[in-house]
Amino acid sequence: MVVNQSALPSIVQRGLSEVFLDQQRNWETMLPSFFKMVEATQASETDLEIGDIGEVAPFTGEVSYDDFAEGYSKAITETEYSLGLKIQRRLLRNDLYDVCSNSVSLMSDAFNQKREQIGASIFNNAFNTVHTVGDGLALCSTAHTSAVGGANQGNSGSSALSAAAVEATRILMVKFKTNKDHIRQARPSLLLVPTDLHEKAWEIVNSYGKMDTALNNRNFHFGKWNLAVWDNFLTDTNNWFMIDERLMRMYLKYRIWEPTQFFRSGEFDTLVQKYAGYMSVAVSTVEWRWAYGHSVS
Repeated sequence: MVVNQSALPSIVQRGLSEVFLDQQRNWETMLPSFFKMVEATQASETDLEIGDIGEVAPFTGEVSYDDFAEGYSKAITETEYSLGLKIQRRLLRNDLYDVCSNSVSLMSDAFNQKREQIGASIFNNAFNTVHTVGDGLALCSTAHTSAVGGANQGNSGSSALSAAAVEATRILMVKFKTNKDHIRQARPSLLLVPTDLHEKAWEIVNSYGKMDTALNNRNFHFGKWNLAVWDNFLTDTNNWFMIDERLMRMYLKYRIWEPTQFFRSGEFDTLVQKYAGYMSVAVSTVEWRWAYGHSVS
């Protein structure tokens, strides 16, 4: 498909006061807030979980020794993305309003959008197996398994967002065990919601008193949570997540094999100028304990 002069007859003649190309797509990226941005160095990269060690035993004259072993591993392979434009040389020459050159710059916006969508896909697909964690299950599952003998654990619910649901989820996250069923430290600190739940989440976090009650009880959640709203990129209007930010930034990775880059070349026979963008990236996490998600019908 070639953009030619017949498709844009108005920009090759005088008479226009101004041509607008800005589609207001310069949003602030959320990727650094959620992901550990990693430069990939191999065609396929693997993250490995290590099994926990055993419980401390009473000393009865001899040290009780234990061992540890490999847990689950997660391999990540790059995915390539590209987009191009072909513009007729004649149109480039006769373009009086720089529409063609400015349109090429819109590719940068398109790639920024795609990068954001790839990042958000880890949450949009948290309840299916588009992205799996080390045990081969969805990020949010009711029965995550252990490779080193621990019991199954779940981090998936179906409760609509409310103050009561936030507290119940906090308790569940605090009670997560290690992959050998030992007590661990949990610090859930963030609520992630879509645009449609912004007001509800804001009230939960910022109301001084308890919500929707005439009693003067203090709101347990007041100022307790960071709040992230991923406008337009979280596609489900009801699903929400509680997140341990410390662990998330350790395990949730955005691997970059090749950053976004742009190319230009001409075709001699057809006198068409070609512009193309390219990137190669992927997202992954071997661990699930940093998140608890609710898939709300």
